[in-house]
Amino acid sequence: MIGQASAFDGVPGTGLVSRPAWAIDRCTLVVMERLGKHNQRLKELRRRARERRDGEVVVDGRRLIADLVRWDVPIRELYVAAGIDLDRPVRAVSERVWEVEASVLTEVAPTRHPQGVLAVVDEPSWPPWSARSGVALWLEGVQDPGNLGAIVRAAAGLGARAVLLSPGCADPFGPLAVRGSAGAVFRIPVAREVPGLRAIERVRAHSGEAWATAAEGAAVTGWRPADPTLLLLGAEGRGLSAEVAALADGTVAIPLDRDLDSLNVAVAAGILLEQLRSTP
Repeated sequence: MIGQASAFDGVPGTGLVSRPAWAIDRCTLVVMERLGKHNQRLKELRRRARERRDGEVVVDGRRLIADLVRWDVPIRELYVAAGIDLDRPVRAVSERVWEVEASVLTEVAPTRHPQGVLAVVDEPSWPPWSARSGVALWLEGVQDPGNLGAIVRAAAGLGARAVLLSPGCADPFGPLAVRGSAGAVFRIPVAREVPGLRAIERVRAHSGEAWATAAEGAAVTGWRPADPTLLLLGAEGRGLSAEVAALADGTVAIPLDRDLDSLNVAVAAGILLEQLRSTP
């Protein structure tokens, strides 16, 4: 039912992220500067890692940063622990590079295992989801950043067009969400502060449907929603609010064994997306 998502609706043949016109020559290495542990830049970086500035994202993890480089995400600032043998392509595309004592970088990093590399990049900017075709997810009150990141990862990998977040959801560009998504927040449009009614009305304007999950819903194996489709998912424990659930065009159920009554919301999202992707 759904095909490979495009980063920009209406641009035929684009992948999730098109190669930008400003792609950087990877043969030129930026000179690495040394920062002492009392340097003012490090003090400021520590604050930025814990209180995210609008428009920027602090990313740590060697594999994750290497993926950003592979996806042509510009690295504005790069901080490397002393003794780390940095991958040449990562250093080549970074606008500025600093070397820092390993213990200091660990203290500054926003997560527990920074792997000796930390980067600052721009928050991605996407056009709004057109709602003309495909599937999008609308999340209500998902406050756990790891769960939110995992949902975005499933959405990006299983062909969704966008992830829409209600007010009160976790920051999708906070460090735990970015790591939980394995960088997928840079691969699929993520829109914040989207009221449920607005998202549903937008889909219906294009003859689509909004579906919620419920134990008494239609079996997922025979599920054939209209295109476009909006999946409404609530936080674990609370689920969807009654107000939003009442707006859904229908409910779908994932049958469970061993007397279990629910799944992790990221797992449920993945199952529903795969069902839509495999439906002719």
